[in-house]
Amino acid sequence: MKICIKLLAHYQQYLPPDCSSSSYEADVPPDARVEDVLAGLPVPVEESVVLVNGRTPQPGQALQEGDVLCLFPAIGGG
Repeated sequence: MKICIKLLAHYQQYLPPDCSSSSYEADVPPDARVEDVLAGLPVPVEESVVLVNGRTPQPGQALQEGDVLCLFPAIGGG
């Protein structure tokens, strides 16, 4: 099944070399969960904001054909 992975801000450095935008299409197994896909990305997930179709995913959430998985760095403030 195909999903879109979007990497924003300085996470764009982790995009595939042939990628010309901030997102790319990825093939994932039909039963893939958000955590499964995140484990295969070279992004510092523990320091990231993760969204699926613009919303925070639930633990163990399964992905669906055409979903957009977006990651960007969390910004601390104070």
